[in-house]
Amino acid sequence: MAAAPDSATLQSQAIRVFLDCQGRIRGCDRDFIVTDVNFVNWMRDRFDADVQILVSGLTNGGGGTENTITFIGRRRFEGMADTLVLNTLPNDPDDRIRRELARTFKLGLARFVAKSPIASRIQLAYIAPFGQNQQQASAANLKDKWNLWTYTTNFNAFVRAEDRQQSINGSLSLSANRATEKWKMNFSLSGNVNEQRFEIPATTTRPAFTVTNEQRTYNANALIVRSLSSHWSAGMKLGAGYSDFLNQDLALRAQPAIEYNLFPWTEQTRRQLTFLYNVGPNYYDYQRTTVFNRDNETRISQQATASYVARQSWGSSNVSLDWLNYLHDFNRHALTLSGNVDLRLGRGFSLNVGGSAARINDQIYLPRAGNTEEEILLQRQALQTGFRITTNIGIRYTFGSIYNTIVNQRFSSLGSSGGRFSFFFF
Repeated sequence: MAAAPDSATLQSQAIRVFLDCQGRIRGCDRDFIVTDVNFVNWMRDRFDADVQILVSGLTNGGGGTENTITFIGRRRFEGMADTLVLNTLPNDPDDRIRRELARTFKLGLARFVAKSPIASRIQLAYIAPFGQNQQQASAANLKDKWNLWTYTTNFNAFVRAEDRQQSINGSLSLSANRATEKWKMNFSLSGNVNEQRFEIPATTTRPAFTVTNEQRTYNANALIVRSLSSHWSAGMKLGAGYSDFLNQDLALRAQPAIEYNLFPWTEQTRRQLTFLYNVGPNYYDYQRTTVFNRDNETRISQQATASYVARQSWGSSNVSLDWLNYLHDFNRHALTLSGNVDLRLGRGFSLNVGGSAARINDQIYLPRAGNTEEEILLQRQALQTGFRITTNIGIRYTFGSIYNTIVNQRFSSLGSSGGRFSFFFF
């Protein structure tokens, strides 16, 4: 599909399109797409567009991404809409993904462009398969030697050293996942080690000394889920862990769970309203005796979570309310409300608000001896608290030209405003 590169015609007659990639969509490279899909006018605001392309993604069974691409008609195309789905593999290079996205955008825009003055400049091409052998190979792909299992390994290491301080951080994770229409299975192993060393120089009142901080976390988790209907699911969560921060030499848990989605799961990329409940035993073996004089204990806990996720043309939102308590003592509980809303309120104006608020009274793992000044400053272990609040708010307003079609990457290594060279006036 191509159009004659007549910029004057494009400016005056081509349809106006706004690209709306919800969240971090891999391959949604705007500069590339604007350059490759050159038969439309790209707008910087949806209120100026004839078509809004809404892209939302979820992890698919193979570990890649299922991108749901919705074409929403606006202004003269009001009431027209279409949806296409593009699946990518976890090891697909970014260049292939962005080219597939651009190709899909061209297909979805075709019906809108066909009703515009530049329709006569558009040609649609078909790339035929290379003979019967390729067709047979495509059918053979349905026979998966991995039986839909995907495996991922990840290793990270960070080292920083100076005269008086050193920091080493390393993490390793292994996972195996399988997803079908009926079953979902996730298994993972992970570990993280963080070591810090600070050399405090001597003063006239005390000698030099060294402070060392070491934190380790190891986890093993399993999740098995069975789809019962278009709304109901049931599953089991299993876990084992070690955490210096949580004062736990060993933590074991088994949590049967059930979930209900008010909307059909076929709409999961656009909206979800889920209610999840799980209950089961937890075993803890502590590093230090807790404030309740326990070196180890087994406790049954229950947890209920309500969560809403929406990705619409006006923006995106996610809100969740989570309740957890131990059945042996209902005073040992935690209530957490969290969420984030990204709203496009008007032409060039958007508002982002997020945060969480938690009422905390479930810290049965706190050590009886308390924390030293060194442990508090280094955040070596969790501290007693009755609440936790986080907030963020952002406002953005853009004005000027409504067109956003030109791509110019010169001197891009300095940032959009030459940020690597700064001048300060006092």
